[in-house]
Amino acid sequence: MSEIKTIDVIVIGAGAVGENVAGRVVQKGLSAVIVEADLVGGECSYWACMPSKALLRPGTALRAARDVGGAREAVTGSLDVQQVLDRRTSFTSDWDDSSQADWVESAGITLERGRATLSGEREVTITHDDGGTSRYRAGRAVVRAPGPPPPLPPIDGLADLDYWTTRDATSAKEGPPSLAVLGAGVAGAGLAQA
Repeated sequence: MSEIKTIDVIVIGAGAVGENVAGRVVQKGLSAVIVEADLVGGECSYWACMPSKALLRPGTALRAARDVGGAREAVTGSLDVQQVLDRRTSFTSDWDDSSQADWVESAGITLERGRATLSGEREVTITHDDGGTSRYRAGRAVVRAPGPPPPLPPIDGLADLDYWTTRDATSAKEGPPSLAVLGAGVAGAGLAQA
């Protein structure tokens, strides 16, 4: 078993909520570790808010130009899908979270990469990709902010299909010939519009 490190607050999940919690903890003079199994910045930065808005903007700009006399006549083509996808990829920093990991470090927050498991009262065991583990005990609190995976709608046969999640859609390498979107929440509406 690995040695238990003691810290004031353990934050599970380095998305927007987890980053804010950990940031406020250290601003108050306490110590914090943030545990992330994927990318620091979470869904919003890499598979939701940022890439979906980047996908929407070219189409919105094209429609706006077509609505303005004088500009409408100059618009002769359609969107260049590869350029739209390249723009989206630039917004995600090509799914590289090093700048956000740098912010975590500069804020005085310890970053642990791996999957967190509650293993006791205010105790967390982190399993790293290499199979190693780290253990932390929180003097104050453990905050769970992992962000839920998108639920699969209860539709007969859907699990047997090759479907996309929001992550798949916002990180696609090419545009699909068509797309049926199930759900009209923020992510679903954005994908349908794109």
